[in-house]
Amino acid sequence: MTLQQERQKARLAAVLLLTTIIAILLQAVGLRKTFVLDHQTSYVFNAIDDRANGGETTSSISIVEDKFLLECDIVKATYQWPYCEISFNLADEENRGVDFSKYEYIKLWLRYVTPTDTGIRVQLRNYDDLYSTAGDDTTYKYNLIEFYERNTPYPIIVPLKSMHVPTWWLVSQELPLDKIGTEFHDVRSLEIATGSAIESGHYKIEIERIEVVGKYMSDRVLYLVLLCIWGLAAFVYLIFKAGYIKSELKLSERRQKELEALNRLLNVKSRKLEEKLSRDPLTGVLNRDGIAELFNGTDYSQKVPKLSIMFIDIDHFKKINDNYGHNFGDAVLVKFAQVLSENTRENDILARWGGEEFVLACPNTELSFASQLAEKLRKCIENYGWPHALPLTASFGVAQMQKESPTDFIERADKALYTAKAQGRNRVVVAGWSQL
Repeated sequence: MTLQQERQKARLAAVLLLTTIIAILLQAVGLRKTFVLDHQTSYVFNAIDDRANGGETTSSISIVEDKFLLECDIVKATYQWPYCEISFNLADEENRGVDFSKYEYIKLWLRYVTPTDTGIRVQLRNYDDLYSTAGDDTTYKYNLIEFYERNTPYPIIVPLKSMHVPTWWLVSQELPLDKIGTEFHDVRSLEIATGSAIESGHYKIEIERIEVVGKYMSDRVLYLVLLCIWGLAAFVYLIFKAGYIKSELKLSERRQKELEALNRLLNVKSRKLEEKLSRDPLTGVLNRDGIAELFNGTDYSQKVPKLSIMFIDIDHFKKINDNYGHNFGDAVLVKFAQVLSENTRENDILARWGGEEFVLACPNTELSFASQLAEKLRKCIENYGWPHALPLTASFGVAQMQKESPTDFIERADKALYTAKAQGRNRVVVAGWSQL
């Protein structure tokens, strides 16, 4: 896989990761939808009390200074559980309520004006065909919570998950087990009522604003969507990876055939090379005469395709001999050849050209790969732990054989080396090619 493809893959993974993080953060702290009830609401509202149950409580609702004011004269006499409430009818023209199933909490700007020592009840009445009868609100499920507003920070936040369904209503409806929990998918009314165990007296509840706040998408759905996106990305990656592996296998087969052809050619010349090749007695690598056989013949570029070489010169080697002596310099040469040999390929051929200069021949190697290999060797040399913390570096001249004589080929690589030295050393310079 090319470097550009690797970068594209990394960018795609980064985009997916960033998108996931942003989506989760927005789900946690942003992207909220809000249902609002205030004095400007278009929903019908009215005051309700216990007279429908035989009680004597009276109630009224008015708007004072842009706030709802519920006033109740509670009479605890003929009805055991007196109450009054403001009820907002949320059903639309088609008699469908509001779906609060993806909402999280209710935010209430309300308080008792007088007195302040009794509870407040918040109720969401849900309709369901299984247990509700249209027009009979006693069959609408009570989802409620009761609290004392004097003990609660203002505005009051009521999580929907804190609500419950009262036992007396469940018993009266005889619901199946899977329906006894709270439900908010078709809320027909929202009610603010006086609390239980209330005493007789005059009560005022001031309601400035009611907000029901929730998410556009539930956490479960969001995580499922993100999982699908990552799964799709992985699936697409596997498809491309399979195609890449298939193309690599074909390329490997072609390279194997080229290598077999090269091996046959090298085997033909192996005896002659074994007779003539000689090695440098100090470093153990080929010497100049030993590698010269590789360039015999003016048509060698056709026999060994994509032949590349690099000339390598130790920077400021004379100073090493002057400062540390020739024995130390010889040890550096030995270790230098060893570092090069350990970081090259099996088919690469290393030779000491003379003094501190080496040549590395790379059969079946494109110029671009040879320059990458040279850069790798340059870094290995620079980062190697040399004796006496010696800051040893090397310069490289790289060339690929074209339709030219071996002499011209070597000369181009040698010139590239001198260019590297002239430009400050410790660098790789690639030789250009022109037929002119």
